[in-house]
Amino acid sequence: MSISSTSAHVLNETSAQVILRDGQVEVRLITDIDHLVSVLQNEQAWLMGDIEQVMPTNLSKLEQADFVKNTLAKNMILAVNQQVIAFERVVVETKTSGSSHGEEIVFQAKHDFTNVDDITLSFPKNLGSVHASFVKPRYQYLRAGDTGHVVFHNR
Repeated sequence: MSISSTSAHVLNETSAQVILRDGQVEVRLITDIDHLVSVLQNEQAWLMGDIEQVMPTNLSKLEQADFVKNTLAKNMILAVNQQVIAFERVVVETKTSGSSHGEEIVFQAKHDFTNVDDITLSFPKNLGSVHASFVKPRYQYLRAGDTGHVVFHNR
C-alpha cells in the first residue's frame, strides 16, 4: 500500500474587485496579509523605494492590520471621471473558507457623479501583480415569478 500526497500551488498574487455603484466605489482586495506584512517589514524594500515606511516588527496582529490598511489606502489611487477620490472607510474581513488567502480588505469611497464615464485605480508596487475586475451592477426588482432581463451594449 502506498500513500501519495498532492499539493496545490498557491498563487501569491492579489485579486481585486472594483464595484461601481450610484455614488459609491468599493474595492474588495483579496491578498495574503502575512506575505504583505513581510514585504512591509523588509528594510531592503524601503531602501529600494518600494515602500515608504518600514513596519515595526513588534506590532500585534491588530496593529499590523491597521498598518496595512493605512498604507494601502494612502498608496492606492482611485479616480472617477479623472477626479481623484479618497477612501473614506477601510475594513479587514477575515474569510473563513473558499479562498487560499485569509483576508479581504474592503475600501469604500463616495462620488457625486450622476454619469461615470471612466474609473482608474492604481495599486502600490508592494502588492505585486493584481488580477482586477471592474463591475458596474445592474439592479432590478423582481417580484415572485418575474424574470430579470439585462442587455449589455458593447462600445
